[in-house]
Amino acid sequence: MIDYESIARSNHRSGMNCAMAVYDSLSASNPNKTNPPKPRENGGMCGAVLAAEQTIREMGGLDADVAEFERRFIEKHKYLKCGELRGMLSGKCNDYVGTAASIVAMMGFTSDPE
Repeated sequence: MIDYESIARSNHRSGMNCAMAVYDSLSASNPNKTNPPKPRENGGMCGAVLAAEQTIREMGGLDADVAEFERRFIEKHKYLKCGELRGMLSGKCNDYVGTAASIVAMMGFTSDPE
């Protein structure tokens, strides 16, 4: 099985921004791939969240699937917006990147279900 979380974290550590790190890690199984979103482009939303949601939609997911992703992400990290997640620089972006990729994979929006 592909470890999407590890790939996303490695991408991020290699210099990719949060959105690109998640989107790139999930893109191999996405036949409808377009361009990754820009971090904070939607009301300050975390780029990892935006990339995960875009991937879910591109892989045929519905609004209910996006809502489920958000519920799981909030359950783990409490927020969806970059500024809230990072707070006073206390946030760990690499953790958010890993969580986002992992949730998408666990939800089955990859060609290699975990």
